[in-house]
Amino acid sequence: MFFDNSKYFVFEKELYSSQGDKINIYKLANELLDDDSLNTWASSLRNNYCEEHLLDSLINGTGLSKEEYLKKMVFPNPSVSQGAATMSGEFGEILIFDYINFVLNYYVTRTRYLDKINPNMPVPGSDVMGYKIQDISKPSKSDQLIVAEVKTRSSINGKNLCEKTVSTAIDHSVKDRIRIGESLNAEKRRLLNRSKFIEAKVVERFQNKTDNPFVINFFAVAVLDSDVYSNQDVLSAIDSHHEIIGTTNILVIHSKELKHFLRDLYRRACIC
Repeated sequence: MFFDNSKYFVFEKELYSSQGDKINIYKLANELLDDDSLNTWASSLRNNYCEEHLLDSLINGTGLSKEEYLKKMVFPNPSVSQGAATMSGEFGEILIFDYINFVLNYYVTRTRYLDKINPNMPVPGSDVMGYKIQDISKPSKSDQLIVAEVKTRSSINGKNLCEKTVSTAIDHSVKDRIRIGESLNAEKRRLLNRSKFIEAKVVERFQNKTDNPFVINFFAVAVLDSDVYSNQDVLSAIDSHHEIIGTTNILVIHSKELKHFLRDLYRRACIC
């Protein structure tokens, strides 16, 4: 149902700040994708917004074709500024769903965008959450929760875009420590509304850390066009935020012609 794109996440290097903070750098090797793989990825992208078995029923009665329905009612509209920003941001978040799911081998619910009313507006709460449990019937202190704040910059126009994006991801990651409870509750509700009771139990396991301890890993993630990526800009952002980084994991993923790539995937998702 979802495209395993793990082979396109190419690890490039580890950077270390002057204070010893580690940053993992990946390249998204989208130039390796052939046409069939792009279509498969696009279909997988669509499944984050609309469950495939419901698509025909959702279209019925609208008078719209499949392509028209997805463009008007499901996906953000890149021709308006809010829609373009939301499309870029949501693509980055979905990319990190894929990274956590297929590279790190965590469970992700992929329900975040299924109940959107306004396609052009972002969804509030923690951007990405991932779960890893040894045995759902026996909670363990080594069970793991990932909470990631993702900032995407697909534009190449502007100054200090790399440093600003990394800095914003770190700043906003601080909020995740406050909104974990409401974000977990939202994920669980969406699963229960779809009668996914086993998956809801996975989320439920992480709702009470006091009585049932587990490991929590916070991530601040920047997704960038390769043309604006800079080792020095990343390090400058990290050095200026050393006091608030704490145990936050820093991840940067850059991709060639990111805006063109992501918009082409959304275009394909409307027709494939």
